[in-house]
Amino acid sequence: MTPPTSVILIGPMASGKSSIGRRVAKLLGARFIDTDKVIVAEHGPIPALFEAQGEARFRDIEADTVRRVLGSPALFGTEYTERDPSGEGLTVVALGGGAVLADTTQDLIRDCRVVLVMTTEEAVLSRSSLQDRPLLAHDPAAWGRILSERLPLYKRLARVTFDTSVRPKDAIAADIAEWVRPSYTVEEENMTINQPEMTTISVAGEHPYDILVGRDLVRALPDVLGNSVHQVLIVHPPTLGAAAARLREILRETYAQVLLAEVPDAEAAKRVEVAAFCWQVMGQADFTRTDAVIGFGGGAVTDLAGFVAATWLRGVKLVQIPTTVLGIVDASVGGKTGINTAEGKNLVGAFYSPAAVLADLDNLATLPENEIRAGFAEVVKCGFIAEPEILEILEADITRAIDPLTPEFRRVIELSIRVKARVVGEDFTEQGLREILNYGHTLGHAIEHAERYQWRHGAAIAVGMMFAAELGRLAGRLDDATVDRHRSILKSLTLPTTYPAGRWPGLLAAMQRDKKARAGMLRFIVLDRLGVPAVLAGPDESMLFTAYQEIAS
Repeated sequence: MTPPTSVILIGPMASGKSSIGRRVAKLLGARFIDTDKVIVAEHGPIPALFEAQGEARFRDIEADTVRRVLGSPALFGTEYTERDPSGEGLTVVALGGGAVLADTTQDLIRDCRVVLVMTTEEAVLSRSSLQDRPLLAHDPAAWGRILSERLPLYKRLARVTFDTSVRPKDAIAADIAEWVRPSYTVEEENMTINQPEMTTISVAGEHPYDILVGRDLVRALPDVLGNSVHQVLIVHPPTLGAAAARLREILRETYAQVLLAEVPDAEAAKRVEVAAFCWQVMGQADFTRTDAVIGFGGGAVTDLAGFVAATWLRGVKLVQIPTTVLGIVDASVGGKTGINTAEGKNLVGAFYSPAAVLADLDNLATLPENEIRAGFAEVVKCGFIAEPEILEILEADITRAIDPLTPEFRRVIELSIRVKARVVGEDFTEQGLREILNYGHTLGHAIEHAERYQWRHGAAIAVGMMFAAELGRLAGRLDDATVDRHRSILKSLTLPTTYPAGRWPGLLAAMQRDKKARAGMLRFIVLDRLGVPAVLAGPDESMLFTAYQEIAS
């Protein structure tokens, strides 16, 4: 078995493994080895080797080369430890496209950090000289056929995937280096890699399910969907069209038909007309109860996909793959589904448990920072109502806390999910405990309605939490320091903490129509103290107005 001090780059021919691998080694101060170059140095040009001895003999030579390289890496390649001595002992290896076909190679790299470097056929044919690639020289179209044969193996071996057709190689190399760097540590003379684990967070209840947190979780989809599923519908926004198409190709290896339903982004997706479009797609495809819906997008898209799954034939299998912070920590977790009406947000919907939620952190790596910061409003909420460790991490280093590549980011995400999973497991249909998750949402939803859903959800909830904190203080429940802590943390995320003074009458009317009101009585979640939420039912309108004045701009 190869020591887990090797980072192995695998993938199709001409995907950029060698150039990216060299960049990664330089960034890490590691040794870099290109097994194809070792073969050329020892046996001559690969095309000539293919022609003279045939592919079978070449594969034997290739497998032996990989075995020797991984067994004694110090004898091969180029070392870059002068750039970063901390990388001494770490080796980055780029394998040829077909090297993983050998069983011996698969065994050797099984415990290594295996990175799949992908690209598209169009990108390969537009930029590559094919004369030095024997399998393509006389038939360029063979690239796609070969990839389709090898892709399941690539996916099974890889722990993370990067696509060179859509991003610069320097950026991809930097991401790979960041993925590797926190995970190797020197202990005496031996370097060990702590392999990234998939965290499973279980949601209890009548229909229990798991939330999987990790990276490259698409590999888990067939196990989650199961063998009985015949057709799959992927509901996605326009911005994820290419990613949804790639997901479809992966699922086509297992399922008879995989359909795409492109819907508007953000709250524009949560309209009855959009739900009707999805129902039409399902009806035309003869969707049955043994088929499945995947919600692939942000919180609004997963809300819609859940509603569509809950209502088609009174319920079909649902898997949520949220691609935003908001979707991961809130919208896709808990089984609330719904659409908006002219009268308010989420007034039409259902409680419907997914079969699973795949919280793939790789989906967050390219999110704009302002999108991440907005999503963190729900993270902050979980910190104040139940998990103060979240607040401590945010206050210690906000930059690292919101960076998807850091351990701090993963920690606050998992803590937030656990808060919601625990609450939802005890009170799925919001008869009691689950109401605490509405902290900041009563005024927040009213602001979203007033702004015609042009404000980000997180921005509205940030103002709503500030209002709830001031309301708790006026009610004599919350101390000044905790109220001020709200303002400080939200401002560190550059989230708003005020709203225009003249908008109060319209906001009050919207709150009175909110689904959280009962028998015409407004209900607010406030804090008795940090981590201890409580219901404030029917507060006097003068108290509400005074609290609003505290956040009015």
